[in-house]
Amino acid sequence: MASNSKKKWRYVPFGTYSGSKNMAIDETLLNSVINGNSPNIIRFYQWNPTTASIGKHQSFYQEIDEKETKSQKIDTVRRISGGGAVLHEALGEITYAVICRLEDLPIIKKTLHNFEDSISTRYKVILEALACGIEKLGMPINIGKIHCPALFSDGKKISGNAQIIRKNVLLQHGTILLKVFPERMYEILKAPKGTSYSHMVRSVRSKVTGIMQQSKDAEINYEDIVSIIKSGFEDVFNISLEPIPFSLEEEAEIDSLVKSRYSNEKWLKKYE
Repeated sequence: MASNSKKKWRYVPFGTYSGSKNMAIDETLLNSVINGNSPNIIRFYQWNPTTASIGKHQSFYQEIDEKETKSQKIDTVRRISGGGAVLHEALGEITYAVICRLEDLPIIKKTLHNFEDSISTRYKVILEALACGIEKLGMPINIGKIHCPALFSDGKKISGNAQIIRKNVLLQHGTILLKVFPERMYEILKAPKGTSYSHMVRSVRSKVTGIMQQSKDAEINYEDIVSIIKSGFEDVFNISLEPIPFSLEEEAEIDSLVKSRYSNEKWLKKYE
């Protein structure tokens, strides 16, 4: 798992942004690594306002209750990665993104966690780093799969993940849940056909949890959580993270992508 020398990766300082800007940032950073303008990257972020995101190939109308998003002033955005619809609560989660060349993704010969055989190697190393970081908060973690590779604590899902690969560069991003609000989740996200709202709320309560609902440390805050999980990546990946903010070129590309793609109704509602 370890070598004597640590490679330097880029750490983008923790920030809170709108849904469209968060997704524009992730795509811009992916392009920066592809074009050789940035080393491999890890970043953590939050969402403001609360945002519902859907996977690249999902139908907006089948996944999202548009009337509720408008009445509750909730943003909506389509990701470039796959996976299912997610409600990103403004104070309810920390999201991470790992962007790296496939050849630089660490190979772990032995992990501390058991993985389902169906989980790909590309997911395993990142989930291992996340798990090792979260466990430093005093929470037992196991790794499984519900629709996508996920982390669980005491049998309840605490992190869902999605990825995309472009030109041999991986972008994997996912949730690290802090608090879960199942009633609002299924006011915004449509329940599967034949399944009632009340059933979905009960299901989420029994199957999903957050760090702040599981941790015994009442004083824990966002910055502490980010710092601890960040150290999990440094340990497992055997890297040192160097803070590097957005370049002027990246800021311009982020603004452009917000306008041309992520706040564009044609992109959001491209599938019926």
